[in-house]
Amino acid sequence: YVRGRLTSNNTIELPEYWTKLVDPESITVNLTPIGRHQNLYVVEADNTKIVVGNSNLISKGIDCYYTVYGERCDVDKLGVEID
Repeated sequence: YVRGRLTSNNTIELPEYWTKLVDPESITVNLTPIGRHQNLYVVEADNTKIVVGNSNLISKGIDCYYTVYGERCDVDKLGVEID
């Protein structure tokens, strides 16, 4: 996972190693607005960046915490045992 705060633009730049390590189909993003109501959503997601939008009618600025998760593609999927 990658986490941080997005304030000055609308793009989360992912680390370079994600292109070889993470399956792009498994990426999920959590966004938590800071300070005021924001209608945040993911515009685009791939192995290099996440683009965030704000559909708030009054203020289009973005100030949020983010967490980006992805499954590794260099190892087998985790098998879960069910009783």
